[in-house]
Amino acid sequence: MKLLPRSLRSQITTAVAVLVAVVVALAGLVIVARIDHRDRADVDRQLAARAEKVHQDADKLLGQGDHTGDDDQRDDDYGGLLAGSQSLVRLITDGHITAQRGETPPVPLPIPTRDGYTTIEADGQTWRSLTQPLNPAGDRLEVLQDIDPIERRLADNTTIVAAVTLTAALTAAAGVWLLTRLLLQPLQRLRTGALTISANTTGPHLPAVTRPQEVADLSRALTGMLDQLRTSMESTRRFTADAGHELRTPLTSLGVTIETLQRNPHLPEPQRTRALETMSAEHQRIATLLTGLQALARGDAHALPDRTSVDLAELVTEATAHAARRHPAITYRLAAAESAMAQGWPAGLRLAVDNLLDNAALHGHPGGTVDVRLTTADDTARITVGDDGPGIPPELRQTMKERFTRGPRPRSTGSGLGLALVEQQAHLHHGTLHLGAAPTGGLQATFTVPTAPPCPPGHE
Repeated sequence: MKLLPRSLRSQITTAVAVLVAVVVALAGLVIVARIDHRDRADVDRQLAARAEKVHQDADKLLGQGDHTGDDDQRDDDYGGLLAGSQSLVRLITDGHITAQRGETPPVPLPIPTRDGYTTIEADGQTWRSLTQPLNPAGDRLEVLQDIDPIERRLADNTTIVAAVTLTAALTAAAGVWLLTRLLLQPLQRLRTGALTISANTTGPHLPAVTRPQEVADLSRALTGMLDQLRTSMESTRRFTADAGHELRTPLTSLGVTIETLQRNPHLPEPQRTRALETMSAEHQRIATLLTGLQALARGDAHALPDRTSVDLAELVTEATAHAARRHPAITYRLAAAESAMAQGWPAGLRLAVDNLLDNAALHGHPGGTVDVRLTTADDTARITVGDDGPGIPPELRQTMKERFTRGPRPRSTGSGLGLALVEQQAHLHHGTLHLGAAPTGGLQATFTVPTAPPCPPGHE
């Protein structure tokens, strides 16, 4: 709404001031109404008491007739009682006043048309009237009381309530304005910190806020969001840099081969065949490299689907069968896989197992054997893949987990991303990747992930 102030501090101050004004005004009006009701009830009780007294001596009032002089009022029994009390007693016969005692109003008061309590306005003066039958002859008795003091008291009390309401609202507004300055300081700190943040991933972070709880939660949420954005941005930058660096060589080689074919349309068939094979190999290298980089980038950015229950035994069995078809010259020996379930991403776990199986086939002995085993112990599943190749020296095993790292004497062309992808998936699944020596002398990679009970249907 356009009527609301823009700043949170002003909105809080306005809201509290209005709330205080409404509460104080309602409370004050209720009190004033109760006081006014009590005063008017007292007047009605007084009128009833006076009417009863006059009933007892009605003959005396009838005998004295109508007296309007001050001396008569002072000498008269009822005049002496009623004079100065702002009260008036009238006897009414056939619609005419036959007797009157008390404070005579400046203007004649109208004759009541019915019995009971009524309020009469005359010449700016307010009277409360009680009319009752006096005798069977049809005479009526009217007792009146000037209630202008009550009306003035009501007006004065209402004025006091209005003044108190205004004072309370202004005082509350001033107090809230000062308090919100202190309470909103954490938000101001967050705002100041946010203004200093730029696209630079090494830039400052949001200030840590511990109180109040709501602002602390907001600070943690914003910090987590910024961390994710920085991670995603860093992943994008790293992907761009890695892709540019690694694709330069195969693209250059591919371009040279294409240029050679273009300049030599009549190239002998053997050389042409070798050139095409080279181009096909470079294309496959580029495709494999991009696939690996994309997988790494998604993992770095945590762009992952929801976790589900994964049957590791089924996954390892299927992955081994597919690896045997990809590498027909290699013998894959899968030990009896134990039953194991894990919470994670099936595609990520399959990617890790596939890379371990391909890595063992490419770097093991030509036509050799790869041993695959799935075991469980202490709520942990271990997928072990061992080859019979030259292995990796102990001092280089940790380095081989880094991206674009290849051994000192590589036996096959590769992107150097295989073990890096496995290491990433191990981290994302709260597991580990350990490189050691296989019993056959080659490399043994152990991929470890926590096990979990299977999710019930419909709860994945």
